[in-house]
Amino acid sequence: MFPIKFESDTSSESLNNIQIDYDADDIRKYQPVDIATQLTLFNRHFLLLIQPEELINFAFLSTEKKTLAPNLTIIFAFYDRTVRLFATQILKHQLLEQRASIIKHLVLVIQQLFTVNHDLQSIRLILATFDHPSIFRLRQTWRIFRRENPNLYITLKYFWNVLSQGNNWSDYRLWIEEKFIKDCLSKKQPMVLFVGYLLSKMISDHYRYYRIYSNDSSNEKSSRVHQNLIEYVKLSSPTEKFLSEK
Repeated sequence: MFPIKFESDTSSESLNNIQIDYDADDIRKYQPVDIATQLTLFNRHFLLLIQPEELINFAFLSTEKKTLAPNLTIIFAFYDRTVRLFATQILKHQLLEQRASIIKHLVLVIQQLFTVNHDLQSIRLILATFDHPSIFRLRQTWRIFRRENPNLYITLKYFWNVLSQGNNWSDYRLWIEEKFIKDCLSKKQPMVLFVGYLLSKMISDHYRYYRIYSNDSSNEKSSRVHQNLIEYVKLSSPTEKFLSEK
């Protein structure tokens, strides 16, 4: 668990006027392009390791997923560890301006991931960091970030609007399939899709197959099970609620 740190009402200077001496573990020592590149290389490597048998009968949701879907389990574990790492980078600072500076740095990473790397998996990872309860509750930090970086805040809201599955499942899929994927294919650009989208699409297509080709009660029961799995995957993604609370 993250340490809970309540924010004080200390006066805030402009981020641009603060001289920050980064320690050895501070991610701001590394350029956003370098962080984005490493995230994409890691996630690409993990995605290419997935074997077809890991998807049979939704093995990745079973209690034996570490054995039946080892590579998917690795992706999930890397996702969770990196979210905790980035959240810790923000929370370890007492000064609100430094917390806002870390958030700014991560949003710059998102820009690189989208415009150059075309890596939705890593973008969703950073958005999940911002959605963590220990992060989105930092109202004063977010206020400083929004005031000092209005354009980056607009960028962040855009990604939350298009990549949140909360109440717009159809719009979310439409943006990925009709805009992001088509744009990358038309420009012959490599891309890394969000693994949650891939799994939920697989489950959704499986559920739709049962609805179209099955009429007996046993298959209807199976369809309901698969619909529940869709909801499970959807609920595992971050929501945009924190933006509306700031």
